[in-house]
Amino acid sequence: MPGALCGRAGPAPSRWPDADDGRAGLMAGKRKTNEAGASTGLRADVLRVLGVLKAATADQIQRLSSPHLTYRHTLKETAAERKEARTASHRGALNDLRRHGLSVDGGRTRGGEEVRLLTKDGLAAAGLELDRGPEEMGGMPKSAGRSGASHAMTVIAMVRAKPDPALVAGEPAEAIAAAQAWVDAPDGIGTITSYATEVALPATGTWRNPGVGCAWADIVLTAPEVGLPLLFIEADNCTEEAPIIAAKFDKYMRHFNRKVKDTDGKDKPMWRTRWSAPEPQWGDATHPPVLLVFHQVGKRPALQQMKNVAHLTRAHWQGQWAEGGFRIYHQKNADRGDHAGAAA
Repeated sequence: MPGALCGRAGPAPSRWPDADDGRAGLMAGKRKTNEAGASTGLRADVLRVLGVLKAATADQIQRLSSPHLTYRHTLKETAAERKEARTASHRGALNDLRRHGLSVDGGRTRGGEEVRLLTKDGLAAAGLELDRGPEEMGGMPKSAGRSGASHAMTVIAMVRAKPDPALVAGEPAEAIAAAQAWVDAPDGIGTITSYATEVALPATGTWRNPGVGCAWADIVLTAPEVGLPLLFIEADNCTEEAPIIAAKFDKYMRHFNRKVKDTDGKDKPMWRTRWSAPEPQWGDATHPPVLLVFHQVGKRPALQQMKNVAHLTRAHWQGQWAEGGFRIYHQKNADRGDHAGAAA
């Protein structure tokens, strides 16, 4: 299900810069090799991942776009050497994008890894690769390095990209077995193109120009093929105070309660003019679910964060008892149950 998202991207160029800009470009079949050794196909893969995540490390991009590389170079002595080898081609592609003004350095994660960001032109170029218009691309994270990486961590965990066993052939038996075990493991949810990040949810203004104080969803997932037509995801590194997180749910509710006229001239919840979702049944019109994911990176204990946020947001998710011994969740953020989110 395509979701027409909104964002702060500029107009898309007719094409993104090629390698042949006065430098010597090498041809490999139909794929041109750029100065840093990356083919145009590999650069396109990197653009697609960065276009979704907005901020990511070479390691995160490799794990999503070329998971088979995780099982190569296993004979190198140290983990650092193995990581250096399996991410080399993606680092080369990122360097090419930086030379063309499509990406910039975005600081470092707490683990010291370099984070890359797209520029305004890079975001538009990624839109071409993803077949998304400017309003579908979402905005850029306010703090790139540390917060943006948590979006990538969440998407990686949910997608669970699987390697192609044929691309691991010839590696040591242990590596082949590990790759096959991952192939046989439960599937993830959707692909990288099922996700969007930093998506504006205007309570005032328009999709193109949201008003001040609107919510910005960390991640929006649309995967109707697995029974998830629409899911909003908030990722917390256990660094923010619970009241700040809870206040974001107030902004969500302002957006969910907003109605606008649809193409048929009838009032409809604004979010339904962008995404598809099951129609309300029995008058119990729930809002789309919001999943809160905690990464134990900061000093605040994740379990306590969950309890604090659950308490502060109870009015938005707790159902009410009705005659007959069941709960109703009219205009709540959960279909069932008394929970505020989940931890990862």
